Amino acid sequence: MYIGEVMKKRKALISLLYCFAFFYTNVFAGEQTVGVGIHANRYDLESEQLLQLIAKSGFNSFRQDLTWDSVEITKGVYTIPPKLKLVDEIIRGAKKYNISPLVILDYGNKNYNKGGYPVNEQDITAFANYAKWVASNYKGQVKYYEIWNEWTVGTGMKGKGDIPPPQIYFELVKRTSQAIKSVDSSAMILAGSFNPLSPTGRRLNISDSDWFMELINEGILNYIDGISIHPYSFLNANKKLRNPEYNINKIDQFYNKIKDQNNKKIPFYITEIGIPTHNGQGGVDPVEAADYIVKYSLLAKSKSYIKGVWWYDLSNDGNDMNNQEHNFGFYDSTFNPKPAAKAFINLQYFLNNKKIQKMSIINANNEQQINIILQDSLTQKDYTIYWDEKQIEQNGRMPNFTLKKLSSQNSVDFNQKNLSRDVSVK
Repeated sequence: MYIGEVMKKRKALISLLYCFAFFYTNVFAGEQTVGVGIHANRYDLESEQLLQLIAKSGFNSFRQDLTWDSVEITKGVYTIPPKLKLVDEIIRGAKKYNISPLVILDYGNKNYNKGGYPVNEQDITAFANYAKWVASNYKGQVKYYEIWNEWTVGTGMKGKGDIPPPQIYFELVKRTSQAIKSVDSSAMILAGSFNPLSPTGRRLNISDSDWFMELINEGILNYIDGISIHPYSFLNANKKLRNPEYNINKIDQFYNKIKDQNNKKIPFYITEIGIPTHNGQGGVDPVEAADYIVKYSLLAKSKSYIKGVWWYDLSNDGNDMNNQEHNFGFYDSTFNPKPAAKAFINLQYFLNNKKIQKMSIINANNEQQINIILQDSLTQKDYTIYWDEKQIEQNGRMPNFTLKKLSSQNSVDFNQKNLSRDVSVK
């Protein structure tokens, strides 16, 4: 990146932080963790800038990985390399901003099994030792550890062989959890990172839900503090499930199945969810994305078993509007706010000091009418948030079926009466 571009980026961010300053104090509502996925090692920011942006955007957690191969470059030697300096600084500086980090422990290491999955006793022990070192290094500073990322679809493991059976993942989680707890008993262990909305497996011959049920039978619930899920649905074959209302309903069904079979409540953590604004198939208009995020956030907050939601991700990963992976951000690649960021900040500001009292869903003409009643804990005043469910509008497979995109400067007025294009307050 040229020096001029760097300065322009930093000036834009400083201006943005100044504009959002009045949202910082007491912006969070309720007990649910509200987080965002980040790629800190890719950002040209100072740690204070990044932490301020996260906090002032309405988040009280970030999700960042510390991959095995980056921590144990030399076999048996653990260190935080210079390229992860910013990651290290934001983990250590998070408490100042009331931010609780979630660290993902994941992927292979060239020193073991040629960088493939840890599948034998030696490799699993090595992975657990790396996790133990990380937990010891950041004792009291990392609230959540997520063991692996998207095991069932091979994320981060392209060309590294077939996905091992559930029994291997169970053993990895068991040993890693025990290792972490031995040095930081307060750390919360999350595992799974699967999609309960997928009807069939992408890389396995069973669905993600069936895969996790096998893990439950193995005893995984004895070694974790919560189940992590990634319920993406913007390309689900069932178009109803692409809507936030039916997405959450499907999670409800899976949660109840687990609860009934195990006779206990199991906390769920949505550690990754998002919707892209690219020009390709499944992409949505930025204003549509903001609407989706507001609705989904409110629906998730109404579920007591959902203890946290981490949106993917903080900023666009690139500038190619035709690339899906470049367009999940709340901000663009230079940290200019997209409608999602503006709507989300406004939503968190509205939710401050308010608790959900009741949610009602009325089915009418094959669609749902949603009403959420909240009470302000300071004034005791009641508020009703309401909207009608409708099918999200998405781009088609072919270029001529691509919707016209609205710019981030579109005149949608996000305020305390209009939380998004379709969501209102009375």
